[in-house]
Amino acid sequence: MNMRTKNSIKNIIVSCVSYGIIMVGSFITRKMFAQVLGLELVGIEGAFLNVVSALAIVEMGLGVGIVYKLYKPIAQKDWNQVSVILCFLRKSYIIISSLVITCGLIASYFVVQPIKEDFPKIWLSEIFVLYVLDVAASYLFSHKRSMFIADQKNYVNNLIHICGQVLMFGSQIAVLQLFGSFEGYLICKIFFRLLENILISYRFDKNYSFINLKNKDSLPEIEKRDLFKNIKAMLFHKVAGFGSTSASSLIIVYGVGLKENGVYYNYTLIVMAITTITNEIFNGILASFGNLLNTAKSRTKIYDNFNALYFLNFLLYSFIISAFICVITPFIELWTGSGSAFNMWTTVFIAGYLYIYGIRQSISMAKIGAGIYDPDKYPAMLGAAVTILSSFLLVKPLGISGVMLGNIIGLFSASHWTQPYLVYNMVFRKEVKSYHYKFVLYMVMTAGYAYLSYISCNRIMIIENFKTYLVKYLIDFSINERSAEYISQIFVNFIICLVIPNVLNILFFCRTSEFKQLFSKAKSLIGKSKMS
Repeated sequence: MNMRTKNSIKNIIVSCVSYGIIMVGSFITRKMFAQVLGLELVGIEGAFLNVVSALAIVEMGLGVGIVYKLYKPIAQKDWNQVSVILCFLRKSYIIISSLVITCGLIASYFVVQPIKEDFPKIWLSEIFVLYVLDVAASYLFSHKRSMFIADQKNYVNNLIHICGQVLMFGSQIAVLQLFGSFEGYLICKIFFRLLENILISYRFDKNYSFINLKNKDSLPEIEKRDLFKNIKAMLFHKVAGFGSTSASSLIIVYGVGLKENGVYYNYTLIVMAITTITNEIFNGILASFGNLLNTAKSRTKIYDNFNALYFLNFLLYSFIISAFICVITPFIELWTGSGSAFNMWTTVFIAGYLYIYGIRQSISMAKIGAGIYDPDKYPAMLGAAVTILSSFLLVKPLGISGVMLGNIIGLFSASHWTQPYLVYNMVFRKEVKSYHYKFVLYMVMTAGYAYLSYISCNRIMIIENFKTYLVKYLIDFSINERSAEYISQIFVNFIICLVIPNVLNILFFCRTSEFKQLFSKAKSLIGKSKMS
């Protein structure tokens, strides 16, 4: 097992474990937040977070562009060039954090005006400013965080992040229980964000003491031109990303209502948790893939690695979508109370959006690893415009289902076609039709697995009898009957969804080269762990 693979696996394991813990902590904290402060404030938080994410556009994807620029000098051990790039990044983040605070203070007046519910406007503005300060605090020592990512050691960032998050969750729950304070809840968030960044700075100084962050050299002019070209392109992508995701919450607030947006935000937290975990899997591979692009002598090797990752992407989401369809309703009602879940059609639309967004993570990873930002900046903006227009037109007749359908239409309008074309044309030098053939195949199979899992969970008498037995068993442990029903349904449905997609994938794909490549790497990993 080479060093690239070892680092990728270590990044993936740490990322998945850490974000799994964070997901559980988020759900517990969110339940406490809703119980103490109410669903309307959940809706306000969702709306404010989406506006703040728009302010974060001023970051322009600088971190992503810089990480791409670090792959080559790190591979060549050109530490002087690394120091020049990191110094440039540090100065840039100082400017960016200043802009975020300034824009946030101005926006704090306007963003609270459309809220009709009976909350003091000055208080809402103060809450919004705290969210802005949290974003600004995230940029502290971000140049040092970027070095760990580019050097295939993102697990260092994640280990520190999980420690900070666990402490933050505990503090937020205590503040909510003791004081019922929204302000205290947010101050805890800012404090532990700063603490995380200080610890990352300490680890950087210890691990990379040979990198001179007082370097006065400037980036070569050609490097600056290429970097600013990428930054300009990333700005378009950031704006498009806001249009494709964050605008949905605002459309729901103004088209459906604040309480419905609070329910939608609960679903969004789950979707974000899932996509974050799977994103971290591909982020764990990203630096290794970028390193492979700079060192591999054969494009065939790069292409074969991508196909294995595309297949891994499908394996993950064929299970995730099946589990989402079957588990989400009892989970939401256990978490936030009976009657707080959407109907099945809305759930299906959310699952459809989750799948189409998630299955693109492998192609997005290849695109970022190759530093392809500029060619598809205008299609990304077109996709965002289509998303906003479609969601706005469909929200009245279809409600939240219409907003999700608008998001799906937006994804298919541009980026679904442009990203694969650019990667296959510029990186692999191959025709893109094989990507789309697999996309259709994977999508149809995922839909089939989800339907089969759903039927199995709800129509098979033996399974229903087992759920009834499990409910009685849980009641014996002093769990109330309704909670016992939800827990038994979640447990049994999850096991069914764990079995059906994965067993069928093994049967259908065990002879393919992609399956054999992933199986070989998994076998090698298990062998190494036994030896250690």
